[in-house]
Amino acid sequence: MIQNETITNILTRVTVRRFTDEPVSDEALHILLQAAMAAPSSMNLQPWHFIVVRDEIVKQCLKDCLPYAKMINRGCTGIVVCGDISLYEHINEVDKEDNTLYWVQDCSAASENLLLAAHAIGLGAVWTGIYPLESRVGKLRELLAIPAHIVPLNLILVGHPVVLPLPKEKWDEKKLHYDKY
Repeated sequence: MIQNETITNILTRVTVRRFTDEPVSDEALHILLQAAMAAPSSMNLQPWHFIVVRDEIVKQCLKDCLPYAKMINRGCTGIVVCGDISLYEHINEVDKEDNTLYWVQDCSAASENLLLAAHAIGLGAVWTGIYPLESRVGKLRELLAIPAHIVPLNLILVGHPVVLPLPKEKWDEKKLHYDKY
């Protein structure tokens, strides 16, 4: 089997929900955001925007308004991954219907890059969903002063793991199909 550092990183990445109080360094944060912005995107629009949340009061508000963000603590940094839907306004009407939701895929690719980069540099991370639940989108818009043309997709919490869980085997041959379903 072909094995290298990249494949090992992908196969051993795990969701981390418990973080120490040690803060994420500016250098590590820069690496994570650089990796996120290296993601592929539809029509190379790169619709992503990132809101970095380190303020303890804002983190507590996130914890209070997002049901799956209860693991927020002093050491973790929150990164709200958002998409700019205004970038699709220039697309002609024939293509518009097919392209307007590509921001979700693009920002998801950026999110996965961020998660993999966190694992590669020894940090832990967890993806918590925001979009498409309008109640969550609305709360984040208000809390973080997000303009109407920017949509928050998810909140990724990054920090130093208390423990690194063992990776689960996710390979499932039954989910593999060749040539047709």
